[in-house]
Amino acid sequence: MSVMPDEIELEIVLASPSGSKLKIEDIEKHFFEVLKTQKIPESAVSFISADNPYYWYYWWWDYRHYSNTRTYKLKLDCTKHTFAFIKDLNTDYIRSLRITSSTHSKITEYRKQVKIEAIRAAKQKASDLLESIGQSAGKVIEVIEIPESVNTNFWYSGYNIQNLTSNAIVSQPYDGEGTSGTEYIPTIKLRFEIKAKFEIL
Repeated sequence: MSVMPDEIELEIVLASPSGSKLKIEDIEKHFFEVLKTQKIPESAVSFISADNPYYWYYWWWDYRHYSNTRTYKLKLDCTKHTFAFIKDLNTDYIRSLRITSSTHSKITEYRKQVKIEAIRAAKQKASDLLESIGQSAGKVIEVIEIPESVNTNFWYSGYNIQNLTSNAIVSQPYDGEGTSGTEYIPTIKLRFEIKAKFEIL
C-alpha cells in the first residue's frame, strides 16, 4: 500500500563556508524569512545542538570548507504545506537536507489493513494450488510475520531528499513555477510478508 504522509520531519543543516562574508546568523535569518513567507510557523522548527550524531562527521570531513553549521529539525504538516519552500532557499548555504521520518496519523490502521490482505492472499494462494490436486485449504495452523527489511544507510549529503520508508529519492525543485510542491512529497510504502500453514482437506 502506498500512503501519502501527513507529517514529514526534515533535518536541515545551514552552513557558512570558510571565507564567506555572510555570517551564520544572516543565513538563519534568511531561512526563517523563507518559512514565514510560506506560512510555516516557527513552532514547527527546533534547533539541534552541535552535539548531534553527525557533529564529528562534519568536523572530520568538512572542517576546511564549513566554518560554522547550525542544524534544524522541521516538522512539516503535509495537509497544509509542501516542499515548495525549498526553491526559495539559498543552496550555497545549505550543507544538507534530508527526510528523517515520515508518517501518517492513520498509519497503524493502514498497517493492519495490509497485514489482513497478506493473510487473505496466503489463504487464496494455498486454495488455488490445492484445487489443482483435488484438495482444499482448511483452518490455519500457523502464521509467521516475516520481519521488515530496514534501510540503515540513512546519511545523504547534497540536495536530494531521501524517504527512509519507501527508499524514494526526490530532487530539489529548482523551478517552482506552476507546481504546488506536492509532487515532491514521497509516499510511504507499506509491505508485509507472512508465512502461513493451513490444514489440507
